[in-house]
Amino acid sequence: MSAWEELRRDGAFGTEATVELYRCVRAVARAGNFPPPDGHHRWDLDAIMETAHEVFADSRGPQRLVELAVKAYDDDSLRRLLEQVVRNFLRDKARTTVKGRLIRRLREVLGDDRRFAVVAAGRPGGGRNIELTDGTTPGVWNGRASDLVTAAYKVTDVTVVRWRADARRESPIADATTLATVCEAVLRAAGASLPVADLADAVAARFAVGPAPVITPVDDVDPWMPAVNPVAQAQTATEIRDAADRLLAQLTPRERLVLAHLDLPVRQLAEHTGLGKSVTAQVAARVKEIIVQVIGTEEHRTEVLDLARTLATGPTGD
Repeated sequence: MSAWEELRRDGAFGTEATVELYRCVRAVARAGNFPPPDGHHRWDLDAIMETAHEVFADSRGPQRLVELAVKAYDDDSLRRLLEQVVRNFLRDKARTTVKGRLIRRLREVLGDDRRFAVVAAGRPGGGRNIELTDGTTPGVWNGRASDLVTAAYKVTDVTVVRWRADARRESPIADATTLATVCEAVLRAAGASLPVADLADAVAARFAVGPAPVITPVDDVDPWMPAVNPVAQAQTATEIRDAADRLLAQLTPRERLVLAHLDLPVRQLAEHTGLGKSVTAQVAARVKEIIVQVIGTEEHRTEVLDLARTLATGPTGD
């Protein structure tokens, strides 16, 4: 009996459906570069099984089961639906975990810096929002998140501390001075106090905070790996190319030139482009803002950006 037939008959996961769920978790975790669950350093068999059961253990588990049983009409459709359920679950969990760590880090940094304070009780945002102590951020901000991200990107002299997957605790994304400088720039752009969660969103966008690299030992779970679908591969490649073309279409020739070398420090980027340092920094900030707007939510964001940078060095980038 197939996984789909099993689910339709019993309304629950039997042996075949459970194995199919494990396969989906393994495939989605690897493809999406999601971090393994707490307590695991890699996506081994235990991590896969724990995550698979957690997907349907929360309050939305029964609803997910019903939707699978109703919407799936064969094994292929069940696999696609399962992969989407698992992908959404891992995205939500990764987003919550990373943002929570970043918020704690910002509370530590801002709490030790006299430029920042928590808004006093009795005022709008009291006890929750962060303000500048010089009095330049009265009231509560209610503008666009993209404006805050733009302000964060304008801070170009930063010291980045790379995330390490093997660290005993999650590494900071930047030193305290850099984080405080970026937060000050964001607050000044807002002209009002901000919840620490909004500051965290702007900082996360500025430093491209995301899931840590995944380490998957092939011999642990390869027997479950679904066969490669050449049609799906071709479709993915087409989607990546279309997204890269959309990004390039939003850029001027000068912005494409900067995009091609965007991973370099501003000084080296200026040397490659022939632009002045201040102009280079401004153009780079604009390019990063456009990248967020065009491909910020793309599933294959890294592949899209790599291809766009490659294409920018060709005829379209001249």
